[in-house]
Amino acid sequence: MDWIKFSDQKPHKCEKYLVCFKPYKTVMVLVYNERYECWDDEDGDDYYCDFDQVDYWCPLPEYKGD
Repeated sequence: MDWIKFSDQKPHKCEKYLVCFKPYKTVMVLVYNERYECWDDEDGDDYYCDFDQVDYWCPLPEYKGD
């Protein structure tokens, strides 16, 4: 799993991603909404953030449960 610098590349699909934000210094799971170019929370509600505040993103790792 490699982190991708947001300024280099935006996600291509409306899926869940791990996202690292500068101001919060935290990692969150959010859904990229390519239609409105914003981030949504897991319930589909808008989670607003300025794109210049996103450091990195990466796809969620594949679950390999029993």
